[in-house]
Parts: sequence; structure tokens; C-alpha cells
Amino acid sequence: MDKNVVILAAGKGAGMNSRDPEHSKVSYPILGKPIINYVVDAVKQLEPKHIVTVVGFGGELTKSLVEQDSAIVWQNRLLGTGHAVLQAKPVLVGEPGQTLVIYGDTPLVEVDTLRSIFRIHEKNKYDMTVVSAVLENTKGYGRIIREEKSNRILAIREESDCTFSEYEINEINTGICIVDNELLFKYIERLSVDNNRHLFYLSELVHLLINDGYHVGVFVAEEMKEVFSINNRIQLAYAAKIMRRRINQKLMLSGVSIDDIDSVYISPDVTIGQDTVIRPGTTILGKSNIGEGCVIGPNVVMNNVEVGNEVEICFAKLENAKVKSGQKVDHHAELIGK
Repeated sequence: MDKNVVILAAGKGAGMNSRDPEHSKVSYPILGKPIINYVVDAVKQLEPKHIVTVVGFGGELTKSLVEQDSAIVWQNRLLGTGHAVLQAKPVLVGEPGQTLVIYGDTPLVEVDTLRSIFRIHEKNKYDMTVVSAVLENTKGYGRIIREEKSNRILAIREESDCTFSEYEINEINTGICIVDNELLFKYIERLSVDNNRHLFYLSELVHLLINDGYHVGVFVAEEMKEVFSINNRIQLAYAAKIMRRRINQKLMLSGVSIDDIDSVYISPDVTIGQDTVIRPGTTILGKSNIGEGCVIGPNVVMNNVEVGNEVEICFAKLENAKVKSGQKVDHHAELIGK
């Protein structure tokens, strides 16, 4: 089955309250890596035929982060998610297969989850699969409307359009979905702005497809933290905490010792050899590569550093530098390369 991916990354991200009008939300870093690059790295592992990123607000910055891995299309007027996906039509129209639509501000999504969604979509021969989640606090999310007797999905109602009873529903739309690519670009032209915010919502596809006899299913996400979107700096810090523990635990299981998992910050693109010990208060960013049997920290900051085996570094700052095997970097040293 051919796969395509559309990443939605045009939104303003007003909740970040930045003084820089061109600072796109998806460009904010988690452990030194922009939010959107986590999403791109996850979807690349699906080996899609096409990745298309829709940029808009702060688009030049977003474009610079992903253009090596993705085609770029522009949404110059922010008229809703359906209108955003429509901008990918010149790239994807006529292409076979299934298209994953995902937000560029969901850095915690894991490729295994995306594979599971595709697997359910294909196994059940759905024409569209919507990813939902069950939440206690549903504020801001569209609701999944199901038929009472059969429990099958009928529609997705945006929160601003919900009746009182629909507002009480705790199953929400995460915004992630898979759609047959031919149907996607056939029906996306039929989206209307007949809603309270006068926007073209991609979620309207559910109702349109079901009315025409197509098969729409729901994948209920087990971990909401994987599929939630970042809209403010509180959520950014929350995502960073989850990502930090995920990375540190993976390293520990591979043979790296970390004295204090909550005070060590390591970028996902860092590699560390077996039997290396990371002391408290250490930050390792970029594409740093640390050998085996090293002791790093306490209180070390490293960015894009090559470290050999059996190296000791403490109370130091290193950037774009190389440390040969067996060396010791003494207290309060600063090595800055070009």
C-alpha cells in the first residue's frame, strides 16, 4: 500500500505569545530539536512516497527546517484544516494509496502508533480512519458523534458547533486521520463553511463520506500524550519532560548509566556508548556522539561534540569540539569549535 503524508504546520501559535511575529509554533525546540522535526522523523519511518508540509505563519522558518525531507506548500490564508490540506492537491492529486494527515505540533507521536493506525485502516478496509482519544478535559477539541445502538461514527462536531449534549461527550478528535488519497481530493472540494467559525474543517469529510456509503472507522489512541498538540509554553514544557524521560530511559536500557534521570537533558539525535556514566546537571544536544566508558558531568553542557572512549568531562562547556579517547577535560573548561 502506497503511503503519503500531509503535515499541517501553518498555524499562528498565538498561545506562545512570542515577540517575534515570524516565530512559527512548530519551530520551538524540545531538547534542542524543533517540534516539527520530531514529526518528520516519525513519518519518515513509514517510508511514504510523498511527504508534504503545509506552511503559513512563519513559513520561511518552518520551510528551512523540513525542506530537505518534505515538499513545501503554502497556506497563505488560514481558512481551516480542510483548506490547509487542499494546498497539497498539486503534489498529491492522482497519486494512489492512503494519505496520513497529521499536525506538525505533535512531537510525541511514535512511529509504532502510526503503523498501528495504518494496520487497522488496511485490515478493516476503511476509506477513512479517524484517530480519537477519551479525555476528562475536552475543552478545545471536536467531539466524536456516534450512533447510540451500533456505536459507529456518524460525524465529528467542532466544539463551537456542539449542542449541549454533544459538548458533554468525552471522546475527542485528535486531528490525525488516514484517508484514501483519491477520495480525499475528490471530497475536499465539497467542504463548506457552514459552521460558527466559517472555516473549512477537514473533519467534515467524515459526514460526507458516510453519507455516500463509504466506510469510516475510528482508532482510539491509548496514550493521549502521544497525539496531543502543543499550543502554549506550558504544554511545550510538559512535552519536553515526557520526551526527556523517554530518551533517558532508552539510553539506560542500551547500557548507559544516568545518575539522575530528571536532571539530565539529552537530544534524541545524540548517541552514547555502553558503560558511559552521565552525572547530574548535564545537557547534551545536537548530534553529539559520545564513546564507551566515559564519565560526563556533573554540570556539563555539550552541543555537537565528538567524544572518544574513556573520556572524563566535568564542569565544562563544549560546542562543535572533539575530545580524543582517554582525555580529561578539567574543571570550568570551555571548548568552542567552528
